Amino acid sequence: MDTRLPPADLPASLFHENPDAIAFYDRDGMFVSCNDAALKLSGCSREQFEGTRYTDRMLVPEHPRIEDAFQSALEGGTDRFESSIRQNSGVIVPVVVYVFPARADGSITGVFVQARDMAALRSAELYHPDGIAALNRDGTISRVNPALESATGRFGDQLIGRAWTDVLAPECRRAAEEGVRNAHRGEAVELEAYLLDRAGNRIEVVINLVPLRAGERIEGAYAIARDVSAQRAAEHAMALQGERIRQLYLAAAARGQSLDEQIENTLALGCRLFDFDYGYVTRFKDSAVVIQSAAGEGAGVRAGMLFPKRNALSRLVEGERQSVFIPDLDEPPWNTDPARYSAPWRSYYAAKLVVNGNDYGALVFAGRLPHHGGLEQLDRDLLEMMALFVSAAIERSERAERIEQLAFYDALTGLPNRALFADRMDQALTAAKRYNRGFAVMYSDLDAFKEINDRYGHPAGDLLLRSVAERLMAICRASDTIARFGGDEFVVLQPVVNGAADAADLAGKIVEGMQRPFTINGNTCVAHTSIGIALFPKDGVTAEDLMEHADRALYRAKRAGRNRWQFFAESDIAR
Repeated sequence: MDTRLPPADLPASLFHENPDAIAFYDRDGMFVSCNDAALKLSGCSREQFEGTRYTDRMLVPEHPRIEDAFQSALEGGTDRFESSIRQNSGVIVPVVVYVFPARADGSITGVFVQARDMAALRSAELYHPDGIAALNRDGTISRVNPALESATGRFGDQLIGRAWTDVLAPECRRAAEEGVRNAHRGEAVELEAYLLDRAGNRIEVVINLVPLRAGERIEGAYAIARDVSAQRAAEHAMALQGERIRQLYLAAAARGQSLDEQIENTLALGCRLFDFDYGYVTRFKDSAVVIQSAAGEGAGVRAGMLFPKRNALSRLVEGERQSVFIPDLDEPPWNTDPARYSAPWRSYYAAKLVVNGNDYGALVFAGRLPHHGGLEQLDRDLLEMMALFVSAAIERSERAERIEQLAFYDALTGLPNRALFADRMDQALTAAKRYNRGFAVMYSDLDAFKEINDRYGHPAGDLLLRSVAERLMAICRASDTIARFGGDEFVVLQPVVNGAADAADLAGKIVEGMQRPFTINGNTCVAHTSIGIALFPKDGVTAEDLMEHADRALYRAKRAGRNRWQFFAESDIAR
């Protein structure tokens, strides 16, 4: 007979794939077939099994017990008992033995003997990190491992014989009972529940219920409880972190908000999430720290304030250090730090701000009370993310300012260029028409700029143009727009004039202001100016007409001897 084949009434999956040793004996007790697990447990080859009886591997004192079980199986009964077998090497192995009849066409043709290595099973249970309980068919506990004893705080003798649902929270028991019924039908079941320890505390677990088979018969179930408290806490923390990150995005990256609004929203969010009273952004500036933004009342810290760097805790994040957290400033060594004497808070956190690759300053949060509970790693991660958001917002703002500077301002002098001047002119036209008032446009250039360039060189000429721009800004009002159109050409927009006298007064101040020499690279230079003036609406009602007429008046001022100003006249058009 081919001993690799299972008997006809035993499915191949239960025979070959069963981890327990299974052997089939005929009615006379002689070996017929076995699975690979039986060869492994006994340490015998198939040939060594040939011609043996069912008692040959059992210890002699156990023979009466196996014989009784064998006879019971021939009569249609089943039996289970613990025993020992002798391996081919002589090693004694404790086993649990299941004996049940083999049937074919309604007749009992032999007996199945199934043996489970109790030593291996107990060893696996002993060192398994999850709590394990072996359950009888009635749902009572027959065996537990140390992990379950540790989790519940109860020894095995306090659990064995009790209904296994007694160690579960009341609301979990109905689902657990249904799970056991399904396991008895051969199904593997997974359910979430709460274990109760001896003090009544709940332990969140995932329980796997696995059928405990003896051949075709299911004798009970294994309940394997995995503690998922830490996992659930981590999942909850990650979900909370995700929500906090969403709030950070809404606060720090909201569309349509200014840089100041984004930073203020971020500071307010940080105070609320991490139980701080104050938040602010500092900027390092030489040997000082400047408060750029501030949130929270009562700290005495406001935007624009400046402190010596040695008296500012945010100095700690300059260089290699990325962040600093001080739970209690009254504890050493912080209680003797120079900054402690002026700081009205007890707890402190600062994260470095890096803008365009350089140390910019710090994102700071502070509290009136100590933070003895510390900051969790997820809190620190989010605070550092806040610092990245603030750094990015500042960097975007500075980049936008640079782009605007390039697009609308003269690179040499920093004055508005033609594009920005045209926009200011449009605004002046709109306002003048709405409020029925006048304004003036002045076109000017330097009278001897070419000679200065030729004599001292173009770098000196550039320095002179910057000095001229500075002097014009000092003479004109903040409401006036001074633009450089290129070369030595400057244009002034005086947005409100009550008559020609207002324009003449400003033009006279500019001409007079240019009488004072300039010192460029140690050389004294004289840069007089000529000015042409056009008035709205007298000399034009469009920007093009006003600019053209101011330019014509400039040329008449130059023909009249330079170093003077002239109003536009109708006669200028004929020339």
